[in-house]
Amino acid sequence: MPTTYYRSADSGRSAGRTSRCKTSRTRAVLLALGALVAVFVLIQFVPYGRDHTNPPVTNAFRWTSPEAKAIARRACYDCHSNHTKWWWAVDVAPFSWLAQHDISGGRARLNFSEWSGTLTTSALQNALENTMPPVQFTLLHPNARLTAAEKQVLLDGFQQSLAMQQNGGGSGSSSSSASSSGGGSSSSSGSSSGSSSSATAIIDARCGSCHSAAPAQQFRASSAAEAQALIDQMIQQGAVVTPAEEQALIKYYTS
Repeated sequence: MPTTYYRSADSGRSAGRTSRCKTSRTRAVLLALGALVAVFVLIQFVPYGRDHTNPPVTNAFRWTSPEAKAIARRACYDCHSNHTKWWWAVDVAPFSWLAQHDISGGRARLNFSEWSGTLTTSALQNALENTMPPVQFTLLHPNARLTAAEKQVLLDGFQQSLAMQQNGGGSGSSSSSASSSGGGSSSSSGSSSGSSSSATAIIDARCGSCHSAAPAQQFRASSAAEAQALIDQMIQQGAVVTPAEEQALIKYYTS
């Protein structure tokens, strides 16, 4: 009988120790979770990564291929232009820090909205074959993943656009010279009227097939950047707008 008593006492002490250990582990886990929550709340007050205002476009790269431009906007422009689309997750730290770091670094290396002419075709090809778009971006933006065919379209379009700019081509210069050579107030007013009718025709063609073109035709912008924002929205919704048409629309919306 004494032996049975001692065994029962030992079993009770062992169960007590097990219970205390479980309680201690639970308390430690709860304290750790509480500390993580507190840290998460505190880092939301860090200002870095909070400013989601896109800088103005000062010297946009002029694409001659609408297809290449659409691919670039989908896969490159969030980090390499001033047309970043800030999605909801970048309002939350530490995701906001990572996004700000990538976007600031991307714009510093290459900015299609502040074109400096430093990117070469071979450099773009190397980036597309190795690191661009980066994995951390495509994981969150699956539509930014590019097929081999899309990369080739982007590369060919960039090469063509770059050659056009280096040769001094582009619709802007030719239209400018045409208007300056016309001279006289009557030709100027005729050109303005023609530009207006051309712009409304572009809006009809790009918007009228899906919805009423009236709101887009009645819109007026206070700046070229505001007009560009509307055009970008049209492109994101599937409209294919050439560089020459963009210039006509910007002039129409800001006149």
